[in-house]
Amino acid sequence: MPDSPLRQLSLACGLLALCGPARPEAPQAVPDMSLEELINTEVVSASRKSENLQQVAAAVFVITQEDIARSGARNLPDVLALAPGIEVARIGNNRWAVSARGGNGRFANKLQVLKDGRSIYSPLFSGVFWEAEDMPLEDIERIEVIRGPNAAMWGSNAVNGTINIITRKARDTQGALVAASAGSEDRRNVVARYGMPLGDSGHMRVYAKSYDRRAGFATDGSRASDTGDSGMAGFRADWLLSSGNRLSLHGEAYRDHNGDTYRFPDARLPPAYVSPLDSTMRLSGGHLQGRYESLRDDGSEIVFQSYLVQRTLDAEHALREERKTLDLDFQYRLAPSGSHDLMLGADYRDSRDTVGSPAGSYVTFTIPSRDIRLASAFANDDITLVPERFRVTLGARLEYNNLSGTNLQPTARFLWTPDASRTVWGALSRATRTPSRAESDVSIPLAVVPPSLANPLPTWIVYQNAGGGTLKSEKADALELGYRHRFGQNLSVDATAFTHRYSDGRILVLGQRSVVFPFYVLQQENTVYAARSRVSGIELAAFAQMTPTWRLQPSYTWMTSREYGLGDAASEAAAQSGMRKLPRHQLSLRSQHNLPQAQQLDFWLKYKSSFHLDSTTASADVPGRTDLDVRYAWKLNRALEISLVGQNLLHRRAIQYLSDQLPSVAVETGRGAYLRAECRF
Repeated sequence: MPDSPLRQLSLACGLLALCGPARPEAPQAVPDMSLEELINTEVVSASRKSENLQQVAAAVFVITQEDIARSGARNLPDVLALAPGIEVARIGNNRWAVSARGGNGRFANKLQVLKDGRSIYSPLFSGVFWEAEDMPLEDIERIEVIRGPNAAMWGSNAVNGTINIITRKARDTQGALVAASAGSEDRRNVVARYGMPLGDSGHMRVYAKSYDRRAGFATDGSRASDTGDSGMAGFRADWLLSSGNRLSLHGEAYRDHNGDTYRFPDARLPPAYVSPLDSTMRLSGGHLQGRYESLRDDGSEIVFQSYLVQRTLDAEHALREERKTLDLDFQYRLAPSGSHDLMLGADYRDSRDTVGSPAGSYVTFTIPSRDIRLASAFANDDITLVPERFRVTLGARLEYNNLSGTNLQPTARFLWTPDASRTVWGALSRATRTPSRAESDVSIPLAVVPPSLANPLPTWIVYQNAGGGTLKSEKADALELGYRHRFGQNLSVDATAFTHRYSDGRILVLGQRSVVFPFYVLQQENTVYAARSRVSGIELAAFAQMTPTWRLQPSYTWMTSREYGLGDAASEAAAQSGMRKLPRHQLSLRSQHNLPQAQQLDFWLKYKSSFHLDSTTASADVPGRTDLDVRYAWKLNRALEISLVGQNLLHRRAIQYLSDQLPSVAVETGRGAYLRAECRF
């Protein structure tokens, strides 16, 4: 019989206890990062250059390494919920829905996600396979969350937001780290890392992570099929070639297996007209990324980055995809001249795929192979009109892709700092979303309408795009206004108001009908690019140092939406179904408290108001809910820390989200707990 998770963790803790002598450490001043340090944090994702957080003309939030460690989160999607305006919901124990400013779903298609500047946005469904984006959280330096359009800097798909996960430099991760955890959901979650010098001017780290996750629960109380296990390994090497010249090289390989149960609608299977199929999705691949940075004596900067990504996706009863992506990116920041700070850049990406449909699949692609090419150039100029008081930013990106043609994505921003403690900023921007591979030539069943007196045969509704027709990029025009205020040394407030107007969105409309006698009627649905919508909201975040050892970080998001169809009742109803997923209110309150003798006690209270979910096979009203996470940590000595975390403690089980692309069975998530041990030596 294999060892139980508790015994495995006990053995791991015993080994980790050998990392160093049990000498009590003097209590540290906690939180580790003060308000002054947080405000002076350097941010690079808003304008692709280093800026002080207080001086960024965008809705930006930085998730620090301390925030990650003290949140108790075990995976990247749950970490992102720390940022205001970001909605994170579990579809199951191995799948997530993550979005900014509405439009959430398993493959939310308006959020650009980067890792050290490398896009992990998939062109297959226009979104992110979060289950494949596992990584050691201990290696993250910070996560920069830019809410709102940032397409002038990062190109198409940076519509509602941009998330850049910035990993730590190799020189900051020298020595060894081993961390192990297990609990109610994870049978095993292990991270190992080792850093070493490379000659006189370089450093390197190698790392690996593995987890084995239990299944959640179906709505009838039985165990679902959403188990998951993953393994990954990688490295990062950094060199200081000479004064102002740096080179970094990253590489990683991974594999992820996760279970699921699909409920594809099938008119050939009365009376339920559903085909339940247990499936395993296998994701594997890797990447190699290089980055060269040069700071010249005259103040100009050159950055060149390139990466190669290979991925294989094999979903039983659905599809198999093999994809290779090459990206070349160049940016040049001219030496400052008078009041101008000008940056120019260009990017080229080639993503080639082969998509097949195994025998018995319900998802088919009419064109088995595509080469998706994207080329763009951008310019951005920061113009200082009043030194240290008022500046204007003008930027634009001209981009071409071979699916929907050429798009111009401009932005105009201002930033006013009447004094050192206050900042007012505003922005008017346009961004576009590139059509996905699935939009161009996929066939997938959506529903079956049972027979009736008027229609004696069942009607099988199938979305089908045969590779013809015109594809359009969805457009978003956004207006934002923000205000930051620092009240003394212990309190700061950040507020943003926004409105996004979308056009050329997708609406599914009924098309050709044909009778497959004597079994069913096949009803085709097609895409019409005519949807218009609007999302408006307010985002608030605060930082309050209540005492030298106690910090509170509240945030609140309010959003409202409206969609418009083609004028007829059917399309208006279809339009509204896409935005009823949006919870109007989201509230987060984090408390970080340092106790004597290097102990920590952290709380994270979360509230989300009610909303309605529609997927291809099911719908659900999700009531408003309040969740509470609690973390207790004790640093036994300089090398060893033990922590106990409880998550979702206020609810036994509940549905958080439904899969909106592949028709997965609804899974409930509930309270859980885990024990974690971490050793550094």
